[in-house]
Amino acid sequence: FSAAVYRINQTNIATKEEPTDPYRSIGEIESKGVELEAISHLSDNVRLQAAYTYTDIRYKKSSPQEQGKRAVYAPRNQASAWLSYDVKSGLLEGLTLGSGIRYVNGVTSDRLNTHTLPSYTLVDMVVGYDLSSIGLNGLSAQLNVNNLTDKRYVAACNSLSYCYFGAERSIVGSVSWAF
Repeated sequence: FSAAVYRINQTNIATKEEPTDPYRSIGEIESKGVELEAISHLSDNVRLQAAYTYTDIRYKKSSPQEQGKRAVYAPRNQASAWLSYDVKSGLLEGLTLGSGIRYVNGVTSDRLNTHTLPSYTLVDMVVGYDLSSIGLNGLSAQLNVNNLTDKRYVAACNSLSYCYFGAERSIVGSVSWAF
């Protein structure tokens, strides 16, 4: 189990409200929060990992209308859980299967905090194989699928008129060799 409490102040941040606006400086942003993570081996084969983050990011020194408001792009709450299963013997020895969920909520859509984006939950999965079990020591292959259900969601906004969709389903394969 791990926990972290933090407070970070960042000064002189360049920002713009609309993509066509010129950049302007925000004097200071303060970020406070807590991160919690737990990892449990439920058996020799099954591992569960869960995490939660609470973040409060505010404009500390900015224009009078933004002062004290929550910053855009920053979720207030994030949670995730991941379950994986490792095959330790038999024909499929070296195979890993895993799936997880990611939850995001509390992203403000404008600097005056008049609107908050809808929460969203994404499902991910992984299939991996340690090729050492067939004599290829140090070699492994993995296939990751993020946003498995191809959920369409708004991830962030600059303002009420400029918002961005989150990443579509992505499938990434990799091969690695440790020596």
